[in-house]
Amino acid sequence: MRKFVQAMLVLGVGAGVIGIANTTASANSQYSAKRSGSVRLVWRTSMKRHAFTATQGARYSRHLGVRYSNNDVTPTVTWYTDAHEKLYKKNKGHNAIYYHVKSADGTLQGWIWRGYLKASNGATTSSKTQTAAVPGPKEKLSATNKAKFVAALKQLFPGTIADQSLEQYANAAAWPTDAVNGVYVGPNQTVIQLRNTKSDALPFYFQAYEPMLIAAGYPASVREHYAGWHIGIDIHNDWGDEGANRGDALIYLEPAK
Repeated sequence: MRKFVQAMLVLGVGAGVIGIANTTASANSQYSAKRSGSVRLVWRTSMKRHAFTATQGARYSRHLGVRYSNNDVTPTVTWYTDAHEKLYKKNKGHNAIYYHVKSADGTLQGWIWRGYLKASNGATTSSKTQTAAVPGPKEKLSATNKAKFVAALKQLFPGTIADQSLEQYANAAAWPTDAVNGVYVGPNQTVIQLRNTKSDALPFYFQAYEPMLIAAGYPASVREHYAGWHIGIDIHNDWGDEGANRGDALIYLEPAK
């Protein structure tokens, strides 16, 4: 009986190895235990359906174990979201948000970092005709306008230095639902969150940020002390997306090292 059990265990292990090998092969041998072990799941939950495209980064299995494909291989595919997850990156000490996406025909799927996803009008590589989103009074901020608002905010902190890593922190925190456990604040960092309560207003205007900063306790006399610090800014560009409004802003400040 013991020999029989041992034999079954060996067969089971062998089948498991074969299964892993097949999975790895189907993913072009892109499994990485090191990458998977470098992150810790904070939460994973469903989300509303949004359309995106992606030309940078890669598409992974959940927890980043398997890299399915680089996104530049599928630049014209429209991805539709159905879930998102927050992963804590152990080596970098901060969180990152990944969206689970599927192609229109359901043949492709995976997890893509939110920063690589660009809003789509619904166009797809599928032969089926898709209805494009109709712009309205609550349309998203264009990339150009968003860049202008970021620049306007930075001018309110004279002498600060733009920092891409802090911009990534701000991007990860700019969506309230994606910061369920609170906005991450590193050592010596200052984080300012500005909330646009006029969710039914016309497109956000530059002059609005200074009164919001003053109300938050950051008049010009306080902001001038951040000269020489590094700064990262992100602005929410959509309306009422899971509790956030267009024009909401996150500002990360950190002294120069």
